[in-house]
Order: sequence, then structure tokens, then C-alpha cells
Amino acid sequence: MDKELLIQVKGLTKHFPIQRGFWSRTTGYVKALNNVSLEIQKGKIIGIVGESGCGKSTLGKLMLRLIEPTCGEVLYKGENVFSMSSHRVRALRQKLQIIFQNPYSSLNPRMKIYDIVCEPILVHKVLKDKNQIKDRVNELLSLVGLESLLGNKYPHELSGGQRQRVAIARALSLNPEFLVLDEPISALDVSIQAQILNLLLDLQKKLNLTYLFISHNLQAISYIATQIAVMYLGHIVEISSKENIIKSPKHPYTIGLLSSAPTIDFEGWQKTDSKNGKKKTILSGDIPDPSNPPSGCVFRTRCPIVKEKCTNDIPLLIHHDEQLVACHYAGELSFK
Repeated sequence: MDKELLIQVKGLTKHFPIQRGFWSRTTGYVKALNNVSLEIQKGKIIGIVGESGCGKSTLGKLMLRLIEPTCGEVLYKGENVFSMSSHRVRALRQKLQIIFQNPYSSLNPRMKIYDIVCEPILVHKVLKDKNQIKDRVNELLSLVGLESLLGNKYPHELSGGQRQRVAIARALSLNPEFLVLDEPISALDVSIQAQILNLLLDLQKKLNLTYLFISHNLQAISYIATQIAVMYLGHIVEISSKENIIKSPKHPYTIGLLSSAPTIDFEGWQKTDSKNGKKKTILSGDIPDPSNPPSGCVFRTRCPIVKEKCTNDIPLLIHHDEQLVACHYAGELSFK
């Protein structure tokens, strides 16, 4: 069952037009996603990590067909979601769901919690009997650790953690197979984040769910994910198991990301940290403008081992040991 391929992303690209002037003329494009390919097996948790603006959320929305791509495919059980009819897309919504970053803005403030959770059930006509619907809503609330009495409250009467649990219950109301978790803990207090992560792990095991977990939090990613994909400026630059990414990263950007994590203990850095004596690779500069990315390797303007080949040739995502890495000189930056 674990080896069953659930979702395939093939050459996915998304460019957003930049429109200016009175006539809203297109003067350029924000290249949010560029030729991204990814495979997700059933029952796995794939973590997507990277700096803000790298295209993580865009990838998640495209996989659920919340937005249309510039080009590329997303195959759900072998069927391209972008070529589905409106009837098939409606059925697809029951299997693919999303949990957004801010639980307060993703819940209708004018609806009670009971109505929020049962709304998908009514829209898709999964259940029609009122008693069955009530039992299902109470079951969902209990599943995410909430009392049924909270069904009579409004979102503003709940805490941030409770609101996110409601969002999770709503996403589970249609018995989905795949969930996109778009920064699901970043808007919560640190004390609540661990509770939500543990809840998501329990639900994944109990319901045999598949997750795409999007976050900039390396600790959260390393805790929940079984496989990690590192994104930079619309490109996936490295993919491997959690253990390989954490212990033996190959791409310079991955090494720089791990170096920036203040509470994770790693050895073999390139620059010495005065506090603990360890070496770190510190990335300089800012992320380039996504409407005008660098030629060749998009990371070359910040890479500590950049060479002439990086300026002209775009690196492909190919195997280096047990990792897929998009770098001409993968592994040359010492980590140990």
C-alpha cells in the first residue's frame, strides 16, 4: 500500500502576469513555479521547505487545482486533474483537501462551528438525514479533540488552536485521501504547535492519509515528514528522505537553510559560530526578483561555490548518492 503512487507532478510551471497602467497591460511575469516534478506515494508525508516566496503555497494550490497552471500536469491516480470535466473536479474535491495557514481567516465568522464542519457534507450531499449529519459532525469534532458543545460557538469565541482543529475537522468531513497542509502551525503559539503536529500525525496513521506539509519551520518539517523537498525561487533543488536531508545535504542552499536553524545541532559548518564553536555556511544576499531570475542556476547569486558553468547551464534534478539534487557541483560544499 505504501508503494502505491497517489500523485505525480510533471513539469509544473506557473507564471503570474504583472499588469500595470490604466489598461492593465501585461508588462512581465512573476515566475512563481518553474518545471517542478514530484511524486507522492500513498500514506507518506512529504515536507516542502524553503524561504518565503519560493513557490511552496503555489505548488500546493496547483496540486488541488485551486489555480490553473501555465503548463505541466498533476496526475491523481494517473488522471490529469487539469483535463478533468467540472463534474470530475467536483468529485475530486472530496479526495483532495487543504488546510490553510490562518484558521481565523479560513473560517466564516458568521457561521457556527457546527455549520462550518457540516457545510461540505451538505454541498456534496454525502449525507442527507439530519441525525446522521449531526452524528458525523460530533464524530469529527471528537476526532480532532474538541467537545461537541463547541458546535454552537462562533470562530471568534475559540482559541487559535481550537480554530485550527475546526479547520482540520472540516477538511476531514469528506473522507479525503490527500491533504495539503499550508503552514498549518505558523499562526499558532509555540505551545500549541506541538499539539497540532501530534494530532496530524495521529490522524495520518488512523485514517491512512497522505500529506503535503508546507512550512519554513525546519523543526516541524523534520518532526512530521518522511521525505523532504527543498525549494528555491520556484525550483525544487533537492529531494530525499528526512534523514539524508538533515544529516547529509548535498545542495549548498539546503546546507545554508540548515545552518540558519538556531535550535538544531549540526556538525561540520563552514563558518565558526562563536557561541558553540561549530562551523556554519551563512548565505549572503537576498532572493532574486522572481520576475527576473538569474540565468543558469537560480541560486548562483548566493552560492558560496559558484563557478562559470552555473551562469549558463541550468542544473537538472539528478541522483547524487541517495538524493535528487539540482546542482552542478553537488556535495562539493563540505558538511561534515
